[in-house]
Amino acid sequence: MIKTSIQRVARVMEAACLLIAVLCLLYMVFVVGFNVLARIIFDFSDTAINLMIPGAIEQVSYLLGIIALAALSASMAQGMIAVDFVIGRLPSRWQSLAARFWFVGIFAFALVLCSLFYEDMIATFARGEATQDLRIPMFLIYGLYAVECLALAVVALREALTNDGQHAELS
Repeated sequence: MIKTSIQRVARVMEAACLLIAVLCLLYMVFVVGFNVLARIIFDFSDTAINLMIPGAIEQVSYLLGIIALAALSASMAQGMIAVDFVIGRLPSRWQSLAARFWFVGIFAFALVLCSLFYEDMIATFARGEATQDLRIPMFLIYGLYAVECLALAVVALREALTNDGQHAELS
């Protein structure tokens, strides 16, 4: 019952993280590409035409963090790639134990990150901090980071409970 619930929640979180990563990546590529073209126009017009997106560097820097954390959760859907010639030669029972141990470690690490980002969210909310150029409240960014780390923890917990130690490259 609990295992099934965790699996269901983990699937939803994986899908949400994948959607977040894709949307943010598409937006990031657009911002960078558009600014490259706008910079060419800016230079060609001797600074008369400025079409560059304000705060583009700031946007891209925060998007990278969002994408990286979202991709961690989404990447576990088919199992993580493990390049280990020792584990691959062990009996399947030992492979399963090693994989579960690895995912328990990821689970613990994700919970620590979630706690730290949550504390940062509370602190930046209390101080009223915002990003430098666009004045986006920092607590929103740290809150999203915390939620993504929570998603990573749930997905890692699911993998720790269900993983049989088989990896795509070992099959």
